[in-house]
Amino acid sequence: MSRVDRLVCHVLPKAFLMALVAEGRLMELQVVRRDRPTRVESIFLGRLERVMPDLDAAFIDIGIDRAGFLRAEDRSGTDGWPPLGAPVLVQVRNDGEGDKGPRLSMNVAISGRYLVYHPNGTGVTFSRRIEGESERDRLRGHVEGLLDGGIVLRTAAAGTSAELLQADASRVLERWEKIRRLALDVEPPADLSARIPGERDPIARALRDHGASLDEVIVDDRAMARTLQDRMDRLGEKIRVRWHNGTMPIFDIDDVAGQIDTALASRIALQSGVEVLFEPGETLCAVDVDSAGAGGRQGRAPRRPVDVNLEAAPAIAQQLRLRNIAGAVVIDFVTMRSAYDRDKVQAVLAEHLASDPVPTQIYGFTRLGLFELTRARRGPTLAAQLEALEKSDD
Repeated sequence: MSRVDRLVCHVLPKAFLMALVAEGRLMELQVVRRDRPTRVESIFLGRLERVMPDLDAAFIDIGIDRAGFLRAEDRSGTDGWPPLGAPVLVQVRNDGEGDKGPRLSMNVAISGRYLVYHPNGTGVTFSRRIEGESERDRLRGHVEGLLDGGIVLRTAAAGTSAELLQADASRVLERWEKIRRLALDVEPPADLSARIPGERDPIARALRDHGASLDEVIVDDRAMARTLQDRMDRLGEKIRVRWHNGTMPIFDIDDVAGQIDTALASRIALQSGVEVLFEPGETLCAVDVDSAGAGGRQGRAPRRPVDVNLEAAPAIAQQLRLRNIAGAVVIDFVTMRSAYDRDKVQAVLAEHLASDPVPTQIYGFTRLGLFELTRARRGPTLAAQLEALEKSDD
């Protein structure tokens, strides 16, 4: 799994950018605009506005400019739709884009550092990265009975003590109880998350999601650095907070700026000379692995196709996450004759995709030798976010 070492925060007048860096590699870049903050994971008490029988979906008024969209598969229970005007507790899964409202779910998830609590769920499930029945049995024994509902153990839970798991469970339960109490006291539509201090803080969310593997936070705003350090001290965190006040731009650290430029380019070059071409479309992203520059040097044998593809696979996984590419992805690896080699490349790609917090579904190689997968949609692509930020400065 990719280990996040640093959170590098660049503060701008209208936004701030958070770069998650693992062993010098840029894994994610989050663009947080002050005039348009994300609502993902926010919880609302909405009102059922309209049911669309043909789509088996409904529109929920959550008090913003566009109604949210709730599919039947994201509805809680099996009793059909509540009556029009009824209050509905929902959570935002995806921000709206263009003329579309946000995607909603009634299956609320409260995320902690080591576990995710699903009040409407049941049982204990595990991240794909937690392997071994003995470890799963150990973790299950620590969390069963702690919460009334479903629990998902995150990757960071592996090797974690019972005390830390219980403390995390207490924190998520406290947040859920606050939400429940608010839902009883307000009239819909109401933004419940906005009424809980810190619930919308993107840095707090990043610390929650990556804090188990985070060594330090570097920020180029002195006031923000002081606030973060106070928070670390209050929570007993051992993550270092450093105010970057040098003359060097903060995104020169780990060459974050250069890695952003690479993520905006259609073609990237790997160390051996292999090139990977990304051609994103509205519904499908085509990825091509080009080995033309990776031939053997003079006196050496040319590289085998499987070796070229094994080098490309981790880079492809990283770029899909960094670019925030969603939907269908088709990868044209260098042709391999051996089923063993294809399985080996698929295993390496799957291993690196497993650390992506956005779910992916792998379908494998087709009869034509193309590799297919899908990646869930979590907001605009990195290119679209940076373009929108640039336009907001005009």
